[in-house]
Amino acid sequence: MTVSAVQGSRVAIAHTVEKHRSPERVERLVKEALQHLGGISAFVAPGDTVFIKPNQTVFYSAEEGCTTDPLVVGALIRLCKRAGAGRVQVGESSGDFFDSIKNMHITGMAQVAEKHGAELLDLGSDDVPNRTVPIPRGAVIKAVPLPTPLLDADVIIDVPKAKNHHIEPISGALKNWVGAVNRRWRAHNHGDEDMTERFMDIMTVSRPHLCVVDALICGEGDGPIANQPHWCGAILASDDPVATDVAIARLMGHDWTKLRFAEEAEKRGLGTRTHIEYLGVPLDSIAFEAWAGHHGYGYLPVNFLVGDGVTLEGTVGHVKSALDSLLRRGELAEVIWLKGTPTLMIGRIEDPHFEEHLKEGPYVVFDDAALPRYKEDPRVTFIPGHPVLREGMPGLMKGLGVKVPGQTVMQWQQLQRWGMHLLEYGSGKQIARAAGKTAVGVGLGAAGLAAAVIGARRLSGLAGTAGGVNRG
Repeated sequence: MTVSAVQGSRVAIAHTVEKHRSPERVERLVKEALQHLGGISAFVAPGDTVFIKPNQTVFYSAEEGCTTDPLVVGALIRLCKRAGAGRVQVGESSGDFFDSIKNMHITGMAQVAEKHGAELLDLGSDDVPNRTVPIPRGAVIKAVPLPTPLLDADVIIDVPKAKNHHIEPISGALKNWVGAVNRRWRAHNHGDEDMTERFMDIMTVSRPHLCVVDALICGEGDGPIANQPHWCGAILASDDPVATDVAIARLMGHDWTKLRFAEEAEKRGLGTRTHIEYLGVPLDSIAFEAWAGHHGYGYLPVNFLVGDGVTLEGTVGHVKSALDSLLRRGELAEVIWLKGTPTLMIGRIEDPHFEEHLKEGPYVVFDDAALPRYKEDPRVTFIPGHPVLREGMPGLMKGLGVKVPGQTVMQWQQLQRWGMHLLEYGSGKQIARAAGKTAVGVGLGAAGLAAAVIGARRLSGLAGTAGGVNRG
């Protein structure tokens, strides 16, 4: 056990009822939370290299309850610089289908980092060097290749989004470490049943010194990428990632005893789940009952068959996340209207209505664990892999028969968000530069930028607000 776990850990909370998010207001909240822990200078010394790890796993917005708010990271960059940090880096290894740097440009994180003099890194890219380090306290793995910037940083700040996740009740400071490794290593180690243990082994050699939680607009519902935004207005801070996740769960009305990441992390001496002192705004005064999301798969308007040999952490979760996103944003209904009712088979399972399902709509089979007679049938689309991670989303789009339209929709969604966040977070120089150059893979002049911004304002759940909308 660490000293903090034995003596008790602290979680500081700052809160505002004002729903307009401005750089000044967010910085005040971050400072208020950190002051209970001794201020940023208790963590950052002059000349330090600081590595900030937000949640930027997809291109969806902070306002959608999906990713870390750039304003929180911007506040931390400024505070670290004032404390004398010699270098500040912001890095992520995004979900397999999404490019980390591109995501951070779309969400506005890149604009904020550039504006305040921080470096942007794709931890998942082979362009970022890795170093294999031993894990003396590893329960599952005894060595791991980790990005050199993460290992060489003097200070690591973990900045998760407070949101739901389908693997366990919440995604917080601990789950955020899944995005702290090379993408290829992650692909081979993400889908196993002991995935939680593996990544908590990793945190024993790369433990964050400080956790700052973006709980301004929390994500309830079907996480991690189909969350519904719920305004909370809070910033949480702690030097204990385990206590941080317990606080997030309590804040959102979830059962903290069901947090497997926290349980495994506590076993490794990374923090405590029970000896926690709350400072600042009382947690119970701002806690809310977050919608836990759908249970099972019956809510999906498709035939969804899940068999043996696959896991929720692997193929099942990645396909479900893709479906949840399509459902949340209205695209799945359009697919059904165009192509009929799809059937998705994952893993080893029999389909007694196979011939009937083939006539009703597209049939997609995922994972090498599927029975040969299904994955080898020429009438289905088979997506190989075990688990299927990186190919989950594109494989689904291919199997549904709308690959090109689906890519077009996704590109438009990216363009909308990029235009909105460029204006929201970018500097005048960044906006002027973007108006005459190619952005997010699309040629974009001044007229295109204006169209992107107009389209962005029409995004469901985002129109006319800088704060967030509640479900219902």
